[in-house]
Amino acid sequence: HYVLLLTAAIGAAIMVTANDLVVSFLGIEILSLSLYVLAASDRRRTASQEAGLKYFILGGFASAFLLYGIALVYGTTGQTNISGIGIVLADEISVPRNDAMLLAGVALLLVGFGFKVALVPFHSWTPDVYQGAPTPVTALMGSVGKVAAFAALLRVFTVALPSRADDWGPVVLVLAIATLLVGSVLAVIQTDVKRMLAYSSISHAGFILVGLEAASHVSKADSSLGVSSAMAYLFVYRVLVVGPLAVVALISGKGDNATTLGAFNGLGK
Repeated sequence: HYVLLLTAAIGAAIMVTANDLVVSFLGIEILSLSLYVLAASDRRRTASQEAGLKYFILGGFASAFLLYGIALVYGTTGQTNISGIGIVLADEISVPRNDAMLLAGVALLLVGFGFKVALVPFHSWTPDVYQGAPTPVTALMGSVGKVAAFAALLRVFTVALPSRADDWGPVVLVLAIATLLVGSVLAVIQTDVKRMLAYSSISHAGFILVGLEAASHVSKADSSLGVSSAMAYLFVYRVLVVGPLAVVALISGKGDNATTLGAFNGLGK
């Protein structure tokens, strides 16, 4: 268990610091594989096994999208270095309809990262996995996993692809609005606290994505504030997400059996 926790931390550190798309992908896989096993680590609970299996299957699809996106971007630019891609694309003059392969690669990258950070409509795994996984593992996913994936997403799109911001910016705006609406509305109707926190994390992802949308307006002098505000939000979010889940772990007990709203009755007293 502790080895897997350390491996997940190593994967997250690689994701955040990688200067190459392939190295970043390796970091994502190291983190994800550790989380798959950790989600299914409570062998006495069927829900934990189910969470691990769902996370593994959908995470595999997300990795495939991400890897195909990297391949298409490499095929277009001849680079996997994040800064190198930005330099190559900045020197090119984009003629309409001549960069379909690049746009397909950018779209696949966005889909792959969308799965990892639980953006709508790529969020379907989040409530089930958050509910089924052991609560400390849920806290690890919500803090370390989401922060590392968002840091990698922000770096790729603001360093490698700023010259194509006019193409991906409107898509990011639509995803942000959909994520905010779906996460906030569905969180209200949940009867399980861990599922409620899962939808809450989805709506937080929408808020963070607003920072990336602001950064897509590269023609404006204050566009850099988008990335800094998103990073500040991530710094606060990673701390805040652990607190509620620590309370859930205390209330639900060793088997994570009491996570419904009724289990929290009288907690104020």
